[in-house]
Amino acid sequence: MNKSRYKQRRPWIDAAVISMIALLSISLIFLSHSTKSNANQSTNNGKAPEIIKEESTKESAFPGILIKTEVSNDKYSPYSIQYPQSKVESFNAQINKYIDEQLETYLIAMQENKRIGSKTPGELNIAFEVFPHTSGSYSFVMITGTYLGGANGYTSFNTIHFHAASGKIIEIDDLFGHDESKLIKLSSLVRDNIMKDPSLKDKLLEEEMMLATEPKWSNFEKFALIDDTLVLYFDEYEIANGSAGAPIISVPLAELSEQLVAPFKPTVSVEVLPKPPVEEDSENIREEKEEEKNNGIETETQDDEQTENAKKKQVALTFDDGPDPKVTPKILATLAKYDAKATFFMLGSRVEFYPEIANNVLEAGHELGNHTWTHANLTNMSSDAITEEVSRTNNIIEKSTGETPTVFRPPYGAFNDDMLNVLSLPVVLWDVDTLDWKHRDATQLLASVKSSVHDGSTILMHDIHLSTAQGLESVLAYLTSEGYTFVTVSELD
Repeated sequence: MNKSRYKQRRPWIDAAVISMIALLSISLIFLSHSTKSNANQSTNNGKAPEIIKEESTKESAFPGILIKTEVSNDKYSPYSIQYPQSKVESFNAQINKYIDEQLETYLIAMQENKRIGSKTPGELNIAFEVFPHTSGSYSFVMITGTYLGGANGYTSFNTIHFHAASGKIIEIDDLFGHDESKLIKLSSLVRDNIMKDPSLKDKLLEEEMMLATEPKWSNFEKFALIDDTLVLYFDEYEIANGSAGAPIISVPLAELSEQLVAPFKPTVSVEVLPKPPVEEDSENIREEKEEEKNNGIETETQDDEQTENAKKKQVALTFDDGPDPKVTPKILATLAKYDAKATFFMLGSRVEFYPEIANNVLEAGHELGNHTWTHANLTNMSSDAITEEVSRTNNIIEKSTGETPTVFRPPYGAFNDDMLNVLSLPVVLWDVDTLDWKHRDATQLLASVKSSVHDGSTILMHDIHLSTAQGLESVLAYLTSEGYTFVTVSELD
């Protein structure tokens, strides 16, 4: 019966069946190829997914340098990027290449995370700092914080040294006349300063550190010239474990004076100056007073007056440019330990990323301040642009904390009458600048405060630098021992 059926089947039926099978096979092959192609396209083909973003360009406080800002509020792959631009194309090309690489790597990694089912959002934050030098050049330091939804984020650096007048990009070997024999001295000094750094104690990865500081130009290409100091930047985990953050090592140019070529030699000669007579006299006076006190010469009334005067001393601690997910919580913990209140001048663009940390600041009893949305130089902006910077920041802080800022601090401390006419908030500056953004040295923080603090001082710090969080406790301990009470800027008498 079955054989009969096969014998009676027409030839066109065989042809149709064969055609259908072939068509189905081709379709399956195409579908398989298309699926693989799409999978490759969505992961590692080097092309990042498109993300909706906001872009803006502002003038900086430095002539000829613009600040470009790109912000994306994508819930899974948010990012905030600020970077410099100039009239020199080679400079822009180098900056843009770095920004593009960081952003593309981040977006591709987050897209791959989404593909494998991860629901944890990531973060990318790129900011920059500018350091002018007496040689007529500028050091631009790009600071990149990346979190890909894993256990930990990481911080990395990129630097570019740029001579404004000539438009030349200056590399590390230019400082030493391209003389490789001078690398040995540089390597030795860097290693010595790393070993002496108290913030790196018990945190160094010795083998990695030795490799990262070998006498090779490529090991020292991330550098900045800050006053008479050569500052070298190392990525997080590059020479120390994660608890050390991203190490920044300073080497006085005086120690490299013989190796450096003009105009990078230090501007002052190095000599150990004798202790000023005033210092000695003050020390003698203190010793005499201590001796008199031990001999019972000071009266009880004098003691009471001094104690009363000490109780009246006030100081306002202020922190700019936050909030930061790593640094701000550490600072809040230290402030709580000393029952100290402070004022936090926040960037709206960062509050948008870290609303819960901004709310933690308020819940801890601290004062909220407005520091603009993009840290722009408001003196170069129109009234409408200033209003946008300030009101947008007010709105996001209120949305995140339920409270509006009570004070305002202009970026760079730059303001004029036009700006003041637009603002409705009191403008607060400072009289003690710790320069924590420049030194990045926990031990230097206390020295800066000691040299300038007085009753009624407003102290400027930043809650975006780990070194500030590490050095804060010694500052609070000192001020407490000197009889200072800690108030917000609005409470300062």
